[in-house]
Amino acid sequence: MAHPKKSRVEKREHSSLQPIERSWNPQFLLCSELFFPIMPYARVFSNFMDWPSLKDLNAKIPYSIYSWCGQKINFVLQKGMRSQVGFESLYEPRIFLLGEVRTRLENWHDFFNAQIWYSFPRIKAALNMRQFFAFDELADFPWNKSPQKRMREQDYMTMFDEGGCIIAKINQKKIPFIFGHAIYERMILGDHDLSMCAIIIECEENFLFLNIKEKLRYLDMKSAKLLANREIYYTNKPFFTYSLEHAISLFNNRSNK
Repeated sequence: MAHPKKSRVEKREHSSLQPIERSWNPQFLLCSELFFPIMPYARVFSNFMDWPSLKDLNAKIPYSIYSWCGQKINFVLQKGMRSQVGFESLYEPRIFLLGEVRTRLENWHDFFNAQIWYSFPRIKAALNMRQFFAFDELADFPWNKSPQKRMREQDYMTMFDEGGCIIAKINQKKIPFIFGHAIYERMILGDHDLSMCAIIIECEENFLFLNIKEKLRYLDMKSAKLLANREIYYTNKPFFTYSLEHAISLFNNRSNK
């Protein structure tokens, strides 16, 4: 079990840090077979010769997606330093209350975050909702800066948001669906020596016969219901450590023996 105080995307000790990739690569979906969960909605960007703008990211939202309190999600430019005080600097509350996801331009991490919003909007909204209420419990009046302390559930949720993996289990068959946008970011740099935070979602047998968009909606609904429940972060160990190498092996092993 990965402890929440460890790196959000764990790397093995002998691994060296990878350089930050600033160049746009329209063939990003081809860098790993495990990119299949974001492919239905991300493939449109394969036609782009340069980085998508915020206008592009908002225009390509495949259908209306909302925060937990019903605000329509849209991507807005991140401004200022992280230490800035004021509502504009509060990442999670702005999503929950306004539907605004602060986004950096020409940045793989934030680009893949947008793709996860496209593919798993209910899970993203559920995690944001739990982050918001944990934030609200700790925040001081006036409510214009992030609390200095964090709750256990916030650490777990951040770990999953950045480095999560949903394993769909159908009888004895298992299929890994990568959720964490930081995992996609590392993979495009060629880094596969990573550990993820995984959950298993039991699926009905007809799951195998669904198309990919139907599979995403199925996992999105079941996982969001699970992750929205605060108790799992305190009464159980919600995630287990799962290596990216294992996910690749599992995905390629069609018999899943």
